[in-house]
Amino acid sequence: MGATLDALQRLQEIETQLRSVREQIESKRRSVQTHKRRLVSLERQITEVHDLIRKAQAEADRLELQRKTQEEHITRLREMLNRARTNKEYAAILTQLNTDKASTLKLEDAVLSALGRVDGLKKQEADLRASLQKDQARAGEVAQSAAELDARLSQELTGLELQRQEAAGSIPPEALNMFERACERHEGEAMAAVEQVHPKRAEYTCGGCNMSVPLETINALQSRDVVRPCETCLRILYLDTTAGVPVL
Repeated sequence: MGATLDALQRLQEIETQLRSVREQIESKRRSVQTHKRRLVSLERQITEVHDLIRKAQAEADRLELQRKTQEEHITRLREMLNRARTNKEYAAILTQLNTDKASTLKLEDAVLSALGRVDGLKKQEADLRASLQKDQARAGEVAQSAAELDARLSQELTGLELQRQEAAGSIPPEALNMFERACERHEGEAMAAVEQVHPKRAEYTCGGCNMSVPLETINALQSRDVVRPCETCLRILYLDTTAGVPVL
């Protein structure tokens, strides 16, 4: 291969390292953001459950007050029953008393159900608060780890960026533009080795997209310092003896 392709391969090596370092940093930052969103979600759930507890407790208190009122009414009916003067009056009071007792039993069940809901919601809130506490600790660890990684890799990142600038400076503008476009198109993988389909046949493919590469392109790469993109994926092609293509 010629000097231009050699320079492009060097640029590709630096680009790959750069993207690896950036991805490590971004991955940690995404993790920090994920934990922050988790904390916000837990805090929102706790607020919602706490509001449900307040409403459920208010409903339980209302039912309990209604039950007590009903009990007081039953007490008065018993007193009236003891003072009844006629059988008819006694029967009417007794009927009302039995009806109110049945209503009171239903109210007692409703109170117990409401209190059970309050207890269930309180347990849910306690579980959420425990999860929040654990996640807060974990989020702190992740944030600290991200900060340490950022500090450790920032110098390496700066060095690689300088190396990339220097490497790019030795490449002709047209070839560099081709490289940058391929980088953007393929997430940093701007170059692809030419691969020989069969060792005994002059059939070649692009190592990036596996599409056919014309023999004319192979001859040009073997004989001249040229930059040829794959006609399909637009990666810059180069010859690699390990892929079965001889480099003249």
